[in-house]
Amino acid sequence: MAESQFLTVIRIWAAMAWADGVLAEAEASALRRLITGAQLDEAEGTLARSFLENRIDLGDEGLAELSPDAKHGIYRAACRMAALDREVAQSERSMLVRLRDALGLTLDSAREIEAGVPGVTVS
Repeated sequence: MAESQFLTVIRIWAAMAWADGVLAEAEASALRRLITGAQLDEAEGTLARSFLENRIDLGDEGLAELSPDAKHGIYRAACRMAALDREVAQSERSMLVRLRDALGLTLDSAREIEAGVPGVTVS
């Protein structure tokens, strides 16, 4: 069974937050708020909360079904998550490139999104 779009977004945010190998408190706090506000069933909530304890990789489950607007929003949110701890590590930059490719965003679209997030330039 495919996961919900909410869980897909949380999974991507968590992978981005863990990309540098450390879940900073600001990143964990943002993830907690996202999980709390998401419409998740009990099993999804448990899985989402596990992302706070265990590093998770990007994966691409559920990305193909997303609308273009959702893909842009997810990429923008991932850029913000990467810059949340005020340091965008090389591993986070690499993760953004992988996410951009997995979402099927053009380089121009990614650059436009990145331009709106201070401190993020990956393209």
